[in-house]
Amino acid sequence: MQHTTNTKVIFADSAEEASQKYLALGIKTEDPKAVLECYKAIEDEEFDLTADFNFIGEISVSPEVMEVIRQDPDRAYVLYFLEN
Repeated sequence: MQHTTNTKVIFADSAEEASQKYLALGIKTEDPKAVLECYKAIEDEEFDLTADFNFIGEISVSPEVMEVIRQDPDRAYVLYFLEN
């Protein structure tokens, strides 16, 4: 069964840049075949910038994460690993 780990909000101008910045953090996973997921928060049609909670990809983001996203929503990407 897959689960998400190491969720981060990264500010970048593209998904590729966000992924590179995330990988540069050197986050270790337990699953050597973990898959990096990257979502631009505001591109999800159901995303509500004013809500306390939102679903992004496979995760629910908390009020604390929403505060970070609101700092620069046009550049906010939510990234995490999917691991077995």
